Amino acid sequence: MIISGFNMDSEEVMVEMEKTGSSSDSQPDQAVPLSVVSGLRIILIGEREAGKSAVGNAILGRGMFDAVGVRTREAVKRQGEVAERQVTVVDTPGWEWFPSRGSSLGVRREIVRGVSLCQPGPHAVLLVVPLSFSFTRRERQAAEEHVDMLGERAWGHTVVLFTVKGGRLKDATLEEEVEESEELQGLVDRCGGRYHALYGRPRKGHDAVAELLEKLDNMVAKNRGELLSSKEVLEEAREKEEEEERRQQEEDREREEDLRRVKEALRELEMEEEMEEVQGEGEEATEESTRQQRGRRYTDEKSDTGVESSSADPTSAPPHLTWSDLRAIRDQRCKTQ
Repeated sequence: MIISGFNMDSEEVMVEMEKTGSSSDSQPDQAVPLSVVSGLRIILIGEREAGKSAVGNAILGRGMFDAVGVRTREAVKRQGEVAERQVTVVDTPGWEWFPSRGSSLGVRREIVRGVSLCQPGPHAVLLVVPLSFSFTRRERQAAEEHVDMLGERAWGHTVVLFTVKGGRLKDATLEEEVEESEELQGLVDRCGGRYHALYGRPRKGHDAVAELLEKLDNMVAKNRGELLSSKEVLEEAREKEEEEERRQQEEDREREEDLRRVKEALRELEMEEEMEEVQGEGEEATEESTRQQRGRRYTDEKSDTGVESSSADPTSAPPHLTWSDLRAIRDQRCKTQ
């Protein structure tokens, strides 16, 4: 049975739940029953410039959130009466889909804080996806990461809400657009096949917001009136954040250790190069000294035989002398003269 309104008293709600058999199946420790809820609570999440604030304004029927083009930097709660019931909408900052490590810690914290603004918990999570551009695998991964951040049960409370700037899609119906995109279809499947669209220029006589609220009523009825508990989301988010901090600290320690090892290896390499350079200079000095000694001996031998070294023919040098030896002899003669 579809519960079309949320302003019932507790007795009426419990009677309806008993008819559907949900009263005996409900688990108070895991979810908040509808009997304590006085209105519909919705939280909007999505990437930057997806149109979340515009969706909130459309649902509440007035401009209660920032205008288009103004970046939302923190979770904002607004309330209003829609179709004779109280509706609460929470807008949240959008994430950047392109960084490899996902959304910043500040954005994640604001989304979790947005859930806490819906005490005791939101009935619905509207995952806002713009259809202005092609939907990539990376965008799907980012969307799934942020729904997962709210806990495993969050998918049972999530509806994909497509935003279309114009009055209609150019080349296909909404159903065809979803079916032809593997990434869009995969995201919708994670939400149990639930999706809807709001257009920038709605068709005359077509109330897309009323249809959206009806789909949310259906989802709440299917969930037996259970909510996405803010307490559970906060506890799980706290655990994940602590785990992320521990992992980040471990990665930092590993990077510091790798850097230390690289620095030590560079110092060892520099020392080896310096030692090789010193050894090379010593070998060159030894070779030069040897050449000079050979040159002096050769000069002395020529003097003993009465032959002037200046008239010596280099080509008639003893076979054990090299051209380097002869240059050393020449240099020695220049010094003696």
